[in-house]
Amino acid sequence: MTTTPPSMQPPDPHHAPSGRPVIAMALFLSLFSILYMIIQPYLAALLWAAILSYAVHPANRFLTDRTKRPVLSAMATTLLFLVVVLMPLLSLGVPLSHELLLAIESVRVFLLDPHATLPAWISHLPFIGPKLNTAVAHLKSHPIGLGTAAGKLQSQILTFGNQVISLATDLGKWFLKFFIFILAFFSFTLHGEAIWTTMGRLFSEWAGSRMKIPLTVIPQTTKGVLYGIFFTALFQAILSAIGFWAAGLPNVLLLTTLAFLAALFPVGAVVIWVPALLYLTVGHHWIAALAFGIWNLLGGGAIEHFVKPMFIGRSSDIPLLAILLGVMGGLEAFGLIGLFIGPVVLAVTLSLLRALSSPEPSAD
Repeated sequence: MTTTPPSMQPPDPHHAPSGRPVIAMALFLSLFSILYMIIQPYLAALLWAAILSYAVHPANRFLTDRTKRPVLSAMATTLLFLVVVLMPLLSLGVPLSHELLLAIESVRVFLLDPHATLPAWISHLPFIGPKLNTAVAHLKSHPIGLGTAAGKLQSQILTFGNQVISLATDLGKWFLKFFIFILAFFSFTLHGEAIWTTMGRLFSEWAGSRMKIPLTVIPQTTKGVLYGIFFTALFQAILSAIGFWAAGLPNVLLLTTLAFLAALFPVGAVVIWVPALLYLTVGHHWIAALAFGIWNLLGGGAIEHFVKPMFIGRSSDIPLLAILLGVMGGLEAFGLIGLFIGPVVLAVTLSLLRALSSPEPSAD
């Protein structure tokens, strides 16, 4: 009986050469790097489109169930989002910039004027007022420190002004990004579920069945941040804006923006509405101060202590501390879009560690 030498045996069709996976991975990484270079200028617009289309997914599902026409429903959802949400927010950009520039300029003028004093509502505050008066007097008596502070404010004004001018001169570029955002929003609204299903299947085939566990965390964490932090902060800001307007406070738009940014952090809105309450109290606006305090205490307190933990807790089994750390770190690293990137990355990392430490699910 003769045997065929190993070198003469036909190759096993079920046994792929060991070099092919390496070549395939290198090719994939190269293509992914080139793809990133192509879409990098518009990456923020694409991410925002994906996140916001996920936010309006229930409305789109509602329309689709009734019209039975997915394309028409996605178009209607995109149009409603554009008219009801996006356009009003964009229309606030110019007056907000105006209020911010005036506020910074007034602080700079105050620092440079040797005879200017703190407003009465600040200087008459118990315990804090005299210390602030002393600190301002000390600052004005030291020209070097005063010049440094004024110079920093001047640079902030120039930087912000240059950004506004850049926005006005680069309207073509901004319009292109906005156009890409709208198209991406429509595409994600229409094909979002199919895209996510395809991505999940590909990751499962490449990384194994355990990769399904971390992938399920992404929509859960996104929903928790979207409804538990972003929308609750927005709702707190709207409640604060009503309170600011009803109490007759100045710069309502700027105060509302600051309240929204502060509300992204735990008990952050208090930093904005407590000074406003002190302003009303020192000014002897007793009724307005009482109503303003009750309004914010009941509305903001209910959102902060009941609504926000409920949304975050129901959306994911990731600890609340990890989500908050992801929010704060993401904001510092990536800006406002980091509000979603940070918690998602942290949640996926923790879930991946759990998946890798668990046994591989059986094939059947």
